Amino acid sequence: MENSTSNSTTTSSEFTSRVGVWYWILRGLLGLIILAGNTPVIYVIFRCHRLQKAANWFILSLSLADLFVGIFLIPVSSACALWTKTCNFYVLRRSFDLLLFVSIGNMCAMTADRYLFVVKPLTYQQNMTNSRVLLWILTAWIIPIISSLVPFAWKFSNASVDPIKASRIYGTLQTVLFNLLPCAVMLLIYGHIFSISRRHSRQIRALAKNQHLTHANRFNSLPRGLERSATRVFGLVVLIFVLCWMLSAYRNLCDYFSLPCQVTFEVVLTSRLLMITNSAINPFIYALLKEDIKQEVKKMCCGRKTRTAGVNSRIPSVYNHRKRGDLSDNLSVVIREN
Repeated sequence: MENSTSNSTTTSSEFTSRVGVWYWILRGLLGLIILAGNTPVIYVIFRCHRLQKAANWFILSLSLADLFVGIFLIPVSSACALWTKTCNFYVLRRSFDLLLFVSIGNMCAMTADRYLFVVKPLTYQQNMTNSRVLLWILTAWIIPIISSLVPFAWKFSNASVDPIKASRIYGTLQTVLFNLLPCAVMLLIYGHIFSISRRHSRQIRALAKNQHLTHANRFNSLPRGLERSATRVFGLVVLIFVLCWMLSAYRNLCDYFSLPCQVTFEVVLTSRLLMITNSAINPFIYALLKEDIKQEVKKMCCGRKTRTAGVNSRIPSVYNHRKRGDLSDNLSVVIREN
């Protein structure tokens, strides 16, 4: 987050004069990756009707937030580095906070959606209505917007508020709500998802074995696929999120909590690059690992239809078994639908 935490280390003018050309080149490359990764995802979800379901709406919202980071944050900050006298760095930092926190808010909303899908797979479709999805997405945008506007209450007003004290209180809350808390919650969610996936695997294998199902091999492969998918996707989410934001949390802890630590100029540079990197990686770990979106992106890029028979050809046989009411059958249908 390019906020006031960097003030303890360097001012805006000092920062722009000390960074090398490599820093701006790397930011530009990250911006191109953000555009190249998020634009196809947004396009295919808007274009393809079969992709317009709850999980993909969260992906769309997250991709839009990350796309704004690439469109606005990187070009504007680069321009301000060249024309420092014409930029209001305070407003610029608040804008950066807004875009980055909206990205985090959408990521948390989508993580919660995936958590509900794994915890209650049989009632997920019924509970996650369009109105509820819209409410979650609006919340992921509105809360960061309000949070980013709060500092203007004492910055550009005549209110009798100590700006230094107010900024410290605000920064402390910001650190907890947008750095520490998301990291802790996502780690806990990942642990719970892993535990549930393991339990589902054992249940489906036991049912497939005891009932001597004709399609036992299929059901035996589904739990392993579910476990691998949950472990891989949510593991990457937690790992990348924590790695990209841990330096930002460190900077804020040192500044707002008066800890005996020193934030060097190199730490500031690395922290800012990592936060932008998070927006560049998001479309790949969320969207391109999701089979339905991946297929549509391939169609768009290659100009031809990709083979989906390997997935779709098995769906009718699974639906034929759904009437039996078996746990393994219902789980397999829900897994494949999402």
